[in-house]
Amino acid sequence: MDFYQMKQILTIAQTGSISEAAKLLCVSQPAVSHALAKAEQEFHTPLFDRTRYPLKPTYAGEQYIEAARKMLLIYSDLEKKCLDAAQGAGGQLRLGIPYNRSAQILPAIIKEYRQMFPNVCLSYQTGPILDMKEKLYSGSVDLLIFTQLENDLRFRYEPLFEEELFAVSAQDIVQSAHLEPGSSNILRLSALSQLPVLAAAPRSGLGTMFRLLMEYYNIVPNVTLTVSGNNALYTLAEAGLGVAILPANVIRQSAPSPKLRLYSLSGRGIGWRVCAIFRRDAYISRAEQALLTLIRNKFAAADGQLDLFPPLAAGGD
Repeated sequence: MDFYQMKQILTIAQTGSISEAAKLLCVSQPAVSHALAKAEQEFHTPLFDRTRYPLKPTYAGEQYIEAARKMLLIYSDLEKKCLDAAQGAGGQLRLGIPYNRSAQILPAIIKEYRQMFPNVCLSYQTGPILDMKEKLYSGSVDLLIFTQLENDLRFRYEPLFEEELFAVSAQDIVQSAHLEPGSSNILRLSALSQLPVLAAAPRSGLGTMFRLLMEYYNIVPNVTLTVSGNNALYTLAEAGLGVAILPANVIRQSAPSPKLRLYSLSGRGIGWRVCAIFRRDAYISRAEQALLTLIRNKFAAADGQLDLFPPLAAGGD
């Protein structure tokens, strides 16, 4: 049973291209073509329809891909269990995490983590949450660190910490009529239907949260510009182009600006929960649990301080 061959064919299915699969795996295109030809010879049938591009699996290919995915996940869990049993944790830990979140978390924990698990090769990938969830489900990554925006039954969620969301704008954008009565720093959410709003890209975590927030409170925001990249939202808000909703970590990582004002979104503040996300049936290794413990110790504050949004169960069940 050739697990690497399975990985090559799964990568073809993921990319829809033999050449792109080879680039992703850092091998030659003939090597990937050979792996596919060998598997097709073994099973006496084509696994992909070569007349279409991107390449699409045949019926036999769909069966192979689903079985290969399951076998690779079983092998990955077995490897983790054996390493734990040997008390010599090693292997790989493949993390999926947004770019801004990696800049927030990894510098704070990576040195201590490497001292605890010097034989673990920690790597990370970044990308939109929808793409990263598919990589988690297929076994391309071991766990995700993202905000919990839904209860996807394929996964389980382990809360790590809570983070406040703020409205940010240049000083002359928000007026007293847009604030909660008697407050100088709490923005009325309904005011987002009147103010110029800078929105995050719809497929991003922040863009998804903003859509859900507006739907939950039945608000039609006055979106004047949609932007990819949280840092771009901060810069455009600083330039006076509108109001942006941003998490605390993006604001902390950005250059302080005397031009910007920060506004809470409720009396206690509205926040979201940052979670570790695993496949529902995945084995969680000692190395993975230790990583989560380090993150909680560095970033977790007292629970119950924020109104969490979306209003989901803590464990995602």
